[in-house]
Amino acid sequence: MDSVPQLVPVNPGGGGKATPSSKMKKTILDKESDEYRQRRERNNLAVKKSRMRSKQKAQDTQQRVNELKEENERLEAKIKLLSKELSVLKDLFLEHAHNLADNVQPNTAATVTPGDLCNTNNSQ
Repeated sequence: MDSVPQLVPVNPGGGGKATPSSKMKKTILDKESDEYRQRRERNNLAVKKSRMRSKQKAQDTQQRVNELKEENERLEAKIKLLSKELSVLKDLFLEHAHNLADNVQPNTAATVTPGDLCNTNNSQ
């Protein structure tokens, strides 16, 4: 039978963690020492600043969302208004075109197109 090669870890006692280099070795500090308290204070301030920045970013994002929602509502209202205006103008144009077509003499052999109606209107 063929034997299956076994995988052997490079660092058998490592537990998957990287071995710290000489520059990165952690020194165990006494919790009562001044250095430990200074590090904890600096860390606490850094965490506080980070949380404040995160909170501010969330507030800014929410404000932007609200502004965009308002803008979207304004634009949708404008679309409705312009659509109504377009509909009214189309109706006026068609009514005017029909009135001009009704005023054209039926004896003429030429076919009247909407473009002709516009030109007729300009010459009056």
